[in-house]
Amino acid sequence: MKLRIKGNSIRLRLTQSEVEIFGREGRVADCVQFGPIRSLTYVLLRDAQARTPVAEYTGDEVRVLVPEETATQWVDSEQVGFRGEMQLAALPTDAGAGPGDRILRILVEKDFQCLVSRPHEDESDHYVNPLASGGAGDGARAGEAETSQAAGD
Repeated sequence: MKLRIKGNSIRLRLTQSEVEIFGREGRVADCVQFGPIRSLTYVLLRDAQARTPVAEYTGDEVRVLVPEETATQWVDSEQVGFRGEMQLAALPTDAGAGPGDRILRILVEKDFQCLVSRPHEDESDHYVNPLASGGAGDGARAGEAETSQAAGD
């Protein structure tokens, strides 16, 4: 699972086996090590209480919680991804911030193979890129691009 953070947006991209695990277990996680004792764990979690996708950050863990219906629909379909927006509480230092500055954008997507080969990246578990076959899947790819752009990509 890939994690991308840019400003007030986070994006998770999952391979086919990660989507399968998420569908079966309701949870998938990965982590990045920062030296011998520190790491950042990121988790995608199906949650019966969530009404929209939301994110939590506690300790050294980022969790994206997804409503059960959203999770099931995404896992069991050709849907590329889903997104959510989370209103953030204003801080005293936010005096000049606009309303859009206090929103966290969340995007979760199925990870496609790149159109240009990358010699040191194993993409054997990624979804086949619809643009690689030419035309038939352009709508799905366009949906991904639209979703990614909405998340600040």
